[in-house]
Amino acid sequence: MPEPSLLVLLGMAASVFVGALAQRATGMGFALLASPFLVLVLGPFEGVLVINAAGLLASLLVLVQLWRDVDWPRAAVLVPMGVVGTIPGAIAVGLLPGGPLTVAVSAVVIIGLLATMALRGRTLPSSPALAAGGGLASGFMNVTAGVGGPGVVVYARATGWEHHHFVATAQLQGVVLGAAALAAKRSLPSLPMSGWIALLLALGAGLLAGDALARRVDGPAAMRVVVGIALAGAVIALARGLAATL
Repeated sequence: MPEPSLLVLLGMAASVFVGALAQRATGMGFALLASPFLVLVLGPFEGVLVINAAGLLASLLVLVQLWRDVDWPRAAVLVPMGVVGTIPGAIAVGLLPGGPLTVAVSAVVIIGLLATMALRGRTLPSSPALAAGGGLASGFMNVTAGVGGPGVVVYARATGWEHHHFVATAQLQGVVLGAAALAAKRSLPSLPMSGWIALLLALGAGLLAGDALARRVDGPAAMRVVVGIALAGAVIALARGLAATL
């Protein structure tokens, strides 16, 4: 890859900073907020590789910090089922037209998010079946629509999952699914040294800023932001699918 210009480096740094801030403060949002610019300037293949690698690193760094808050009983179901969900997702991508598939998956997630918002404080009892459904949806949508977070958010919101446990556990799933995505592509980003330096500095600064913000926002408010980010991600995926279909 040729050496990027200063303007491109600054744009990359800004998008990664915002994505990392959201990832630490709310538990998700890195790919949603960082991907538009990175895909625009790096191209769809290289941009997605950078997003996968940087998102994995962001989740790993947050996980190291919040390791003690991981909800292991839920993670024991969510994380493996997320990996399992990538298998039918990959099969569906290979067999079905990409546009209509993305539209269908995104529409289901939007309906799920709106349904949990309609609960108005009422929650469902957590169960292995619900956790398995959230994990499967996350892995499936990660492959088919490029955003895996909304599936877990529907489960978290429906069961009233405490926000700090959700954030920590979502990072564990992000690390596993990110590693699976890079392994499936059998490739790593080919950024020059200046690009990696800008990305890593922005990532660290964004995580620090997100940590400070997380200390000022209570759990219910943060979860409302998470639902908003997840809904935005699903709507963007729906629009992308419609554009590819029409």
